[in-house]
Amino acid sequence: MKLSKESRNGARVSIIVPTYNRAQFLPASIDALLPQIAGDDEIVVVVDGSTDETMDVLSRYGDSISVLNQENAGKARALNAGLQQSTGQYVWIVDDDDIVCPTGLADLLQVFEADPSADIAYGRYVRFQHELDTPARFLDTGYWTDCPPAEFLIATLEDFFVHQPGMLVRRRLYEAAGPFDEALPRSVDYDMLIRLSLLGRATSTRNIIFHQRLHDGDRGPAASRFQAHRRNQNWISNDALIFDRLHQTLPLADYLPTRRIENAEERRRALLQRGAIMARKKRWDVAITDFGHAMEQSPIALTGQEKRILRRATGSKYDCDEVFGNAAIDEGLRALSRRYPSGRDVARSLARGLVWRARDAATRGELTRSSRIARQACRWAATAWG
Repeated sequence: MKLSKESRNGARVSIIVPTYNRAQFLPASIDALLPQIAGDDEIVVVVDGSTDETMDVLSRYGDSISVLNQENAGKARALNAGLQQSTGQYVWIVDDDDIVCPTGLADLLQVFEADPSADIAYGRYVRFQHELDTPARFLDTGYWTDCPPAEFLIATLEDFFVHQPGMLVRRRLYEAAGPFDEALPRSVDYDMLIRLSLLGRATSTRNIIFHQRLHDGDRGPAASRFQAHRRNQNWISNDALIFDRLHQTLPLADYLPTRRIENAEERRRALLQRGAIMARKKRWDVAITDFGHAMEQSPIALTGQEKRILRRATGSKYDCDEVFGNAAIDEGLRALSRRYPSGRDVARSLARGLVWRARDAATRGELTRSSRIARQACRWAATAWG
């Protein structure tokens, strides 16, 4: 669906496609983008030192795209180069192995039309697999969180659920956030989304914006490639680097939707929220410390909202296997229960979160896993009683 300049008030869109050795996937990605551009929109493909047939593939597109070729240095530098090269008021970053939907750009622009105060427009995605000589097999909708704009930052800190091909961003917000962090080996897009979320307003559509390709190809720059089956562990490790830094630098008030703290109860809630986020990032030692500091703020029982925050502590999209039989976590919760009157509420609320995961696993037919999670929930609930 191609949009006229008039229908978007003359706004220009820059589409940046960073690529490295994905010649077999790149044409499908570009072919899905070309019908959607209008006027003086631009597609900038940044080739990060590819050694396959990428340049031959791109030569077929002639002047319909711009190509920027650099030595292999990783996705962050490729994206920074693309931002410097492009000039549109809106920026759409699309991965070289994903395929945007025919109305993806129109749907994102419609979000801005409906909410002129938005700085980020985002939508959903569907995962798919497509092997050679076989039809594409579409799987489920990717991890998603429904949230109002005021809660987008918290939802993003809890988990990375908005991906670059699924969001359109005003250039001025990228300029305010600064360049992608080239020192990060992974998770550069997550780090950037957090920085964007701190500065701008994000509004969503429930429409599917792109199809995320699942495949077994290697990831990462040439100097530190890793296989697809290791991607979750790599993301977990690099997310921990980001959140260790955030724990030290992000103001505590930013862990509340209001982004302000005016009394002890709000400070307690912010500490519980930060602790729950750190637990989702597998940083349970930090989380337990935050839970303890939260208990020091007020002796009253936890509110329903605070209990819900804690129940989400074990809700990471990367599961919570690290809690099974973890004596340090068990002892930390036991100490909270003994020391603070509302410490028992912490242990019980965390246990309730595990019960939800056990039920979810049972629904999917994973009965052995469900039983294991339920046993851990019982251990945590028991800590509330000494």
